[in-house]
Amino acid sequence: MPPPSVRTDLTRLGGSEIQVWEGTAVFSACRSLFLRSRLENWIKAGRSAGAAPLLKELYGFEEETHIDDAMLLLQQGDDFIYVHQGTNSVHEYGRVFRGALLSSISGNMGPSFRRHYNAAVTDMRPRYMQFRTDFSARHVRWERIVLPLVSDERQTTKFLLLYSEPLDDKLEILQAAFDRSSIGMVAATKTIGEEKSLEDAAILLVNSRARSMLKMEEDSIPISTVRDLRAWIQNVRKWEQLDEPKTTLGKTIIGYRDKEKSKNITVVVEPIEHYVVFHLLD
Repeated sequence: MPPPSVRTDLTRLGGSEIQVWEGTAVFSACRSLFLRSRLENWIKAGRSAGAAPLLKELYGFEEETHIDDAMLLLQQGDDFIYVHQGTNSVHEYGRVFRGALLSSISGNMGPSFRRHYNAAVTDMRPRYMQFRTDFSARHVRWERIVLPLVSDERQTTKFLLLYSEPLDDKLEILQAAFDRSSIGMVAATKTIGEEKSLEDAAILLVNSRARSMLKMEEDSIPISTVRDLRAWIQNVRKWEQLDEPKTTLGKTIIGYRDKEKSKNITVVVEPIEHYVVFHLLD
C-alpha cells in the first residue's frame, strides 16, 4: 500500500499512465533537480506571503520562472485553459497547447489531469506527477511539478504553473540500439517510488523485429505493461508456453511454441539498471 501522502491514479488505455504524489512524498519521488528547485521557490514564496503564492511572485521574470520551460493554466470552472506555453515546452512535446482548453485536448489522460489539477487549486498544494504521454509514439515517460498560484490575496483567480522534464534520458540511446538489433527486443521500466511486481512494469520500447514476431503495427504500441505483453503473447499470438521458466545468472528464460509457424520461441528476461529487457529469439 502506498503511504498516505501518495495518491496513485492509473489510466492505461492507449498506453497512457499517470501517477501523482503530494505532501512530503514529492521530494522523495522527484528525480529532477530543476523541478525540485521550482517547488522550493514556490514554498519560499508561500511562506513569505503567509498564504498561497501570488501569480506575480512566481511568473513573469524569466530568470526566476524559466518561462521558456513553463506552462501556465488558468482555471475556468472545473476546466483549465493554457494561457502560456514556453518555447522549450513546445519543442519537447511537439505540440502547441496555447489557447486550448484542457478538456479539448485528445488523449486518455485529460480527465485524470483535470481531476488532480482541480484538487491542487482547491487545497492549494503542489502535485508531482509521473506519466507516459500518448503524444509520443515511443511512450516517453515524464515527470511534472504542478504549482497552484492566485491572482490576489482574495484568490479571485487561480492558476497552475507547470514544469515538466523527461524521465528517460537514455531512451534515445536505447531506441537506437534496439532498432539496430536483429533480435526481437521489448524494454520495460518499473514504476518509480513504489514496490510493484514485474507484471506492472511499463512498456517503453518494442523494436522492429519484435513487432514483426508479435504482429504489432509499426506506428503504435498496443500494450502498456508486462502483464499486457504476456496476454498478447498468449491470447493474440497464441504462443504456447512449453515449460516452467528457468532462472540463470539473473536472467529468466521462458520457452514458447509458435504453432502457426511451427517453431519454438525463447524469451529471455534480463534486468538492466532501471529497465527490464525481453529478448525474443526464434
